Amino acid sequence: MSETVSHNEDSSPTSLGAVLRRCREYHGISLDEAAEATKMGKNYLLALENEKTKEFANQAYLKGFLRIYATYLGLNPDDMIRLYDKQQIQDSALSATAQQKKAAGDAQIPKKRISLQKLALPAFLLLLIIITASIVNRSEAPPKQELAPPQVSQTRPVSAVAPQTPVLPPRSSAQAPPPPQKTEKKPVPAEPLKDTPPADQGSATSQSSEQSKSFIARMKVSQNGTLNVTIDGAVSQTYDLMAGDAIEWKAEKNIALELSNAGGVEVEINGKPLKSLGPAGKPVSIVLDANGVRP
Repeated sequence: MSETVSHNEDSSPTSLGAVLRRCREYHGISLDEAAEATKMGKNYLLALENEKTKEFANQAYLKGFLRIYATYLGLNPDDMIRLYDKQQIQDSALSATAQQKKAAGDAQIPKKRISLQKLALPAFLLLLIIITASIVNRSEAPPKQELAPPQVSQTRPVSAVAPQTPVLPPRSSAQAPPPPQKTEKKPVPAEPLKDTPPADQGSATSQSSEQSKSFIARMKVSQNGTLNVTIDGAVSQTYDLMAGDAIEWKAEKNIALELSNAGGVEVEINGKPLKSLGPAGKPVSIVLDANGVRP
């Protein structure tokens, strides 16, 4: 089945996302197949190919996924990391240049306003002179003429008509009503399951035990160090841990961890915190499953 994927139009043929996408399409691999093989979400694969770095929690998380995806596609993960760092530097430089141009354009606006103010004063004075001259000409009396015989009637003076002031259209202060707020739908509580025969209970127990094998592991980093992770014995990835990083994995069977600083991390399994993996500064190798640390 063919799938529709939105590509980033701004990415060049040599950008990181374009290289990953072309390599995947060259091998004829769909996003669903890649997500299943790498144990990564499809949304993360799309974020890497479309270069949407905001989808990832931090740089360590992004680079870890990038190493996994590059290795799966047969690319050199170190080369992909260097290409990503190079693009980040170029994007920062372009952003700084755009901000400088915008600041320079804003600085030219006051100059234009000052020039308009300089022209407005002479124009106002000229208009004032014209109005004053017209008023003086109207106020001058016409020359006296000789009186005509008494039979001639005098003409009535024409009253000056005051200029009408233009009527301005009314201004409306009404504002558009705000958009309706979205209402949250409350989840409907599930009805309790009815009792089933003993034979069905055995099959349900086996299914629940199979589902309980899959688990989610979360790690919070408090001290710097290095980490090598192997998920279900197939997918391996390496991290340079920095204090404040947070990483999450999903596995079907187990996760093997090789830490250079056992006391520098805190681990949770399905939201349940585990005990300390060891003293600070000491290396440790452990295997995690849905029940915690394997003995």
